[in-house]
Amino acid sequence: MTQPPKSQIWGALWVVYIVWGTTYLAIEYSIRSMPPILAMGMRFLAASFLMALFISMRWGIGFLAITKRQTAALALLGALLLGLGLGSVTLAQYNDVPTGIVALLIAALPLWIATFKAIDGVASSRWGWFGIVIGFFGVGILLLPELRKPDNSSHLFWMAMVIVGNFAWSLGTYIAPRLGLPKSTMVVTTYQMLLGGISMSAVALATGERITDFLDATLFSWMWWLFLVLIGSIATYSAYLWLVKYAPVGLIATYAYVNPVIAVTIGAIVLNEKLSTTLLIGAAVVITGVVMVVRAESRAVATQVQPSA
Repeated sequence: MTQPPKSQIWGALWVVYIVWGTTYLAIEYSIRSMPPILAMGMRFLAASFLMALFISMRWGIGFLAITKRQTAALALLGALLLGLGLGSVTLAQYNDVPTGIVALLIAALPLWIATFKAIDGVASSRWGWFGIVIGFFGVGILLLPELRKPDNSSHLFWMAMVIVGNFAWSLGTYIAPRLGLPKSTMVVTTYQMLLGGISMSAVALATGERITDFLDATLFSWMWWLFLVLIGSIATYSAYLWLVKYAPVGLIATYAYVNPVIAVTIGAIVLNEKLSTTLLIGAAVVITGVVMVVRAESRAVATQVQPSA
């Protein structure tokens, strides 16, 4: 396999950095006039349809064939990662939790993964354990200002739900290799978005969100929703898969602590979100813990798994 130039690798990596760091802003703007859960459900339905169309044109429709067992597994992952994971993020932002705080709570993903591995009996280095403790201590710092506000129970609740959603996303990520999924990462992603989109849309409709409200959204919200579908879900994920194929895993993993920095910066500049001392300290502590865990995990990876398509 011919190794691409470093400039291409860094170009793709910066696409992942910037776009995935910008998705919190895109969600914020899209749900300003769209029903929150329905907007995200329709986002993934649209993205899965476009990916299925691309796969069918590239490899034939038979490439999308999966078993009933795989369908059930992908439905579970769609519910954990998209339903609980992204759903909690969307509802937190809809209930005015700042995008920067949401992004920093999501940055704890590698900490949960490392914790699951430790519970499962996979040995972790001393630095890995130290990083887990530091990272979760940073999450506590982020929650501290809300705990001190007696009249801010709503924010605290939705911040806690982001942590629950992040736990669900991490759990789904960790158990995925054991579920006998299709070999093609693109096929897995297509069905995961399809089934997750169906479940999110069903929940949205069952809880009173309406298709008419989604269709009547402002042009501004529609533009950002299309950004989430075309750029956030499809183009950037394609760049990520390309990186998985050609770039070192330790370099790819840096998105876990670069994205929240970009999200916090964008939130402060574009949305005028306040950068309090506690937020900056919590951000530094969380990202430090994540860096330590990612580096410890990267050293333990001897080989890199390649996607099939």
